[in-house]
Amino acid sequence: MDERNFEKLEMIGRRDHSITNEYRIFGPPGTGKTSGVARLARSAVERLGRECALVTSFTRTAAAEIASHDLSISPGRVGTLHSLCYRALGGPAMAEAHVSDWNRRHPNLAVTPVMGADRLDGEDDAEAIIESARGGDRLLQELNRHRALMVAREEWPIELQQFAAKWEEYKRQNNLFDFTDLIETCLRDTDVAPGRPNVIFVDEAQDHTPMQMALIRRWGACMDYFVVVGDDDQLLFSWCGASPESLLNPAVPDDQLVVLEESLRVPRAIHALAEKLIRQVSRRQPKTYLPRPAPGEVHRLSRGGYRSPEYAILKTAEDHLAKGQTVMFLAACAYMLRPILAVLRKNAIPFHNPYRKSNGFWNPLRANKKGSAANRTLALLVAQTAGVGTWTYDDLLSWSEALRPEGVLRPGARDAMREAGLRVTVTPAALSELFEPVALQSLLAASNGDPRSLLAWWRAHMTPELSRRTQFTADVVARRGARALRDRPRVIVGTIHSVKGGQTDVVYLFPDLSKAGDAQYRKCGPPRDSVFRTFYVGATRARETLYICSAEGATAIAI
Repeated sequence: MDERNFEKLEMIGRRDHSITNEYRIFGPPGTGKTSGVARLARSAVERLGRECALVTSFTRTAAAEIASHDLSISPGRVGTLHSLCYRALGGPAMAEAHVSDWNRRHPNLAVTPVMGADRLDGEDDAEAIIESARGGDRLLQELNRHRALMVAREEWPIELQQFAAKWEEYKRQNNLFDFTDLIETCLRDTDVAPGRPNVIFVDEAQDHTPMQMALIRRWGACMDYFVVVGDDDQLLFSWCGASPESLLNPAVPDDQLVVLEESLRVPRAIHALAEKLIRQVSRRQPKTYLPRPAPGEVHRLSRGGYRSPEYAILKTAEDHLAKGQTVMFLAACAYMLRPILAVLRKNAIPFHNPYRKSNGFWNPLRANKKGSAANRTLALLVAQTAGVGTWTYDDLLSWSEALRPEGVLRPGARDAMREAGLRVTVTPAALSELFEPVALQSLLAASNGDPRSLLAWWRAHMTPELSRRTQFTADVVARRGARALRDRPRVIVGTIHSVKGGQTDVVYLFPDLSKAGDAQYRKCGPPRDSVFRTFYVGATRARETLYICSAEGATAIAI
């Protein structure tokens, strides 16, 4: 955060609280609001003590980002609102994780199990849910939205009321909570926040629902003061009940409202385009928002859309990567990213999405998951570099698990490796007991030749299934060297929702809309506003250059 921006925050907590003890901070893209929250929390800890503060954010990713700023408060006092409520209620069993019996009883209303709070803690977007939806997923999503909006039950559609009755009975019989119950129960039964803090800092407040904001304000009323930080222009989660009114109402005194005005990210050309987009929103907080001094660039591609990214888009992206720049490909919906992912794989260009690490499709090179293609390939590369005489059974087992046993491994070889002790060095005599003679001869020849020869041997002796799974990682190594697996990829791929808070030097923005998105865009008011906000967020991820890709059809936003 710019020091001039932070100067505006110094008086927070020290005003007259006769009207309200709520402070509101608006942080447009790149103004450093998350680092500002962390700095404010540290300042509060210095003044009031280590146990005084509670910090929450809409997503686990954002909460972890705040926690990484060395706040000097216990980990239990930083997290999403759902996680804070979960702990406050003693860790109840969650219905979304225990749906097997429900699905047997109601096959036409089957619900996809959610192992954790990912979905409702903002870790996915509506399109991701729709793509994998089962019979009951949409109804459960609608139920959560209506409850989060605090809509009276009699105003719900009849179909939703019928689904709710069955879902509530299932929860009651099995003593389960769902994610909305966490918020609803705390709103009803708790007056103070967990640990009785003196102050609470709420990041990404624009994406909290009316029910969540009601809970925050209920807790905040019992504190010295509380700080709500967000940007209504970057509201992305209207599909789950978030609305600008949740952040903007009720009004607060002017001296308790702060706007961070100066972006450290968005240059002038991109800022001008983004401002043109966001000023079409019907309901927003007026705010001064200034670009950083750099000119920046906006290019409109006349050819090269999400269905055909291989030529114009790939060529310019490779030019930027050659200059050492970082690149981001963004679309409104996950399915629109499949062609660019295929092109990146075909050309062995490493990519990832650091904001959705659990999504293996967007993170094929993740090496922290046991048995992953990247782990196996790295183990092979370690073996190649170290040489045959230094291989351990751990190295050998990791990459040999991908080999087809027929004609390569002797019967029982893998069991023998596990029993030998993983850190024990493999002797040449032991190798002859593990591998068939012909295979061993070619393996030893490959391991003593060109660095790529062992990789080629490995690929030639894999099972067909694992050959497909490791193809991309092996292609990356063969084409770009072993370091490409160890280095952080300079390409990010994701939906606009998934990269909230992220930035790269260069952004490629696909303007296409899904059928649902197009239906929203054709309406007036809040539905259309949500489309403008989404693409405003996408455009403002770029630090230097923004490409507006060509639309592939009539269902696209005019940018």
